[in-house]
Amino acid sequence: MSKSIQQTRVVILDEDHVMTLVRRGMAGPSAENDAAIRKFFAPETCDPAQAYAMAQGLTAEDGVEVIQAKGDMALAAGADMILFRRGAVDTAMIAAAPGLKLVQRLGERSEMIDKDALRARGVPAACLARPSLAYTAEHAILLALALAKRLPDAERVLRDGAYDAELVRSPDNVAYNWVGLPRAGGLYRATLGIVGLGEVGAMVARIANGFGMKVIYANRNPLPAEREAALGVSIRPLDDLMAEADFVSIHAPNTPATKGLIGADQIARMKATAFLINTARGPILDEDALYDALTHCRIAGAGLDVHFIEPRPKDDRFCGLPNVILTPHLAGGSRLGLLREVGAIYENMRAVLAGDAPIHDRVV
Repeated sequence: MSKSIQQTRVVILDEDHVMTLVRRGMAGPSAENDAAIRKFFAPETCDPAQAYAMAQGLTAEDGVEVIQAKGDMALAAGADMILFRRGAVDTAMIAAAPGLKLVQRLGERSEMIDKDALRARGVPAACLARPSLAYTAEHAILLALALAKRLPDAERVLRDGAYDAELVRSPDNVAYNWVGLPRAGGLYRATLGIVGLGEVGAMVARIANGFGMKVIYANRNPLPAEREAALGVSIRPLDDLMAEADFVSIHAPNTPATKGLIGADQIARMKATAFLINTARGPILDEDALYDALTHCRIAGAGLDVHFIEPRPKDDRFCGLPNVILTPHLAGGSRLGLLREVGAIYENMRAVLAGDAPIHDRVV
């Protein structure tokens, strides 16, 4: 047993689902862990042995004790490593952990960590950029593009050959829009309204800037001016954002306070030519209000990767609407991809316990 790993106290501040995987992997095989891991990844298939193997050298047999704080920050006292996604690691928490070796956040943002206090102690912090969040941001833009360019309609008409060939002229074998699809556009110079500028929202803003879009946002708290400038965004009250945006993309957190955040009043403020996109969580959006707006052509369309009830029944009312694109909550990619995030956390832990710097996304 390595001396550097003996009596290592790892405190997980919050019970995020990825952090739960981290904890279960370190806990090792048991009927409960096996069943929980299989259930988490279903209907994809994951052998629990893979999760346990990734935690090699970081188990109780190696002298590692895992504490679930579940919001009780006092439990972080005496920690050798602090792992978290939500919350903060402040001066008091750092001072209460004299043997602290690593602060590991799941996510790329670091403002919730007192980096000066860690720097003074020589303790590294690592903020892991998450591929699953980047994929979600990409998916929001994918839905915006598909809606603007009427991609499902264009493919359907092309495949079915449902167009008037007598109207087609193809000099030099070029027949622009030979199906005669109206109102196909794009993102360039359109206004994107982001509801909730957290990590995913910020990624969406950066991508949208690359398309030449104007980006506005609504948030519980305004970002610092320098961060707004870096992201190329400007803040609006939610009602103003809904009225101004050509595309509204929801990225607010799923909390009791945000249930029905986008309801009939907000949707009624949208332009008739605007599109609504949700890749956050289903309950944030009032689907009754959205359905009413879509069926009465008060907005142009919607792209939904998340749904109020999942799975959405095959005969659900939204499935019959031609101005809606539906995807089965896969914006973040394969759930098995989360194993890469778990593995990166383990690799950082092992590196620090071996006396080296974190391998992935070191901040301090």
